[in-house]
Amino acid sequence: MKKLILLFILTLFGMSRVVAQDNNPSQTSDLKAYVDSLSTKLNTLQHDYDYLYCSHEINQIQSELKDLLNDVNIKSNDILIRCYRGRYDSDLYTTYRSVYNSQVDLYDSVKERVEVGQRAVRLKILSSNFTQNEIDVLMKGCEFLDSCLSALQSSLDYCEFVLGMYRDLK
Repeated sequence: MKKLILLFILTLFGMSRVVAQDNNPSQTSDLKAYVDSLSTKLNTLQHDYDYLYCSHEINQIQSELKDLLNDVNIKSNDILIRCYRGRYDSDLYTTYRSVYNSQVDLYDSVKERVEVGQRAVRLKILSSNFTQNEIDVLMKGCEFLDSCLSALQSSLDYCEFVLGMYRDLK
């Protein structure tokens, strides 16, 4: 019973403090200033997150493109070395052709990912309040993705050419 009375007294004491705080205008203005400060910090964090997200997305796609470009170049060099040795192997040709076809499929999927990533970055640029420098950096990153795609397409064309050279050895 003592606990119940103590709880009742503490509740009344707490309610009187809340009522007293509501009647104090300086505390209300302090609270509004604090909320405004938190809102500003939240907007800054959202801006930073949006920029980091876009940068990360561009860098992630660049990394995938570079990895695929390196794989295609390594395979092309391997085929070219086989051509110089002058030994044709039909099973090896079949394997090379299969690898080339899978790389073309990867190119198509990465190309689609590039397009989606670039659209996402452009939408973030439109919907966020990036500075002009940030916009320039992100747009140059998108342009670099296009040049990486072009280089990858050239490497695939070269790989197909070298693959044709290998096939002609038979």
